[in-house]
Amino acid sequence: MKDFSESLTFTVPLNSEARQRAEQFLRKQRNPQKAKQVYLNTLAVFAVNFYLRCMGIQTSWSESLSSQPAIQTLMDIADLEVIGLGKIECLPVLPNQKVIHVPPEVCSDRIGYLAVQFDSSLEEATILGFMKTVPSSFELNLSQLSSLEDLLIHLNQLTNSQAWHEDAIKVQQPTHLSQWFMNAVDAGWQTIESLLNPQQQTELVFRFRGTEHSLALHPENSTSWVQKGKLLDLGRDSKSQPIALVVGLIPASSEEINIGIKVYPTGGQNYLPEELELTVLDEAGISVMQAMARNTKSIQLNFSSEIGETFSVKIALGDISFTEVFLT
Repeated sequence: MKDFSESLTFTVPLNSEARQRAEQFLRKQRNPQKAKQVYLNTLAVFAVNFYLRCMGIQTSWSESLSSQPAIQTLMDIADLEVIGLGKIECLPVLPNQKVIHVPPEVCSDRIGYLAVQFDSSLEEATILGFMKTVPSSFELNLSQLSSLEDLLIHLNQLTNSQAWHEDAIKVQQPTHLSQWFMNAVDAGWQTIESLLNPQQQTELVFRFRGTEHSLALHPENSTSWVQKGKLLDLGRDSKSQPIALVVGLIPASSEEINIGIKVYPTGGQNYLPEELELTVLDEAGISVMQAMARNTKSIQLNFSSEIGETFSVKIALGDISFTEVFLT
């Protein structure tokens, strides 16, 4: 990564339009501290929105949570929707500030983070740099920022990846999850016992809406849940990186299924490869949930899907990735 002082930056004048929008949101907050937070967040989003549009990148502030006063009250959020790609978080930086404390609620479901530093008079905002992910400490040191050039490369890669994803969905036959309840399991999927060791089977627990369901306890004797797994290898050349992708299903209603996605190390390894990414994408190929392995034994994502919906699960390690398409 480059030192942000040596990297290309972009300065945006905070004109009357920016101030009026920030003051409009500020007036909806009763708590003075929250009002200041919302004001700065709005100015940061304005600056990033201006920059991205100058770069020819389409955005939609109205589709962003940061444009909703009720969400502003509940969360410390400054997201901006990049059309077709996902949300980027705009992080306000005060003068002379060197470290950003990133709110935990914005540390997932983001395609990246931009640091936006204000001058002392709040007349200008300078976009310092970019980070793809946030450290586990939730603290982002400005000296670790990548350049804005890296941001544009990242967005271009996401655009190409989305185009590939859409093409892959067209040709790849989806795995029909609801049919698993009728013992119609797609080829390539195996029992949990054949993939995981006994300890991992015991730890196979998915949490849905405040409740826990252990899918490893006598699953074959129940029709109320089902789980299967698939072995993947994210290694290259002669180096193997085997992992197990596990999918667990529990009916939520006649029209909805609770789904758990979990990834485990196999091949005698106790931990997942560092920085392995697990991502859930919607039908358009946009990331809706994401988790990254950081010296962890497993990572998991839980969500609900309506019958008939299509989604994908992507597992990536560096430039090696697998994408599985599912039909609920």
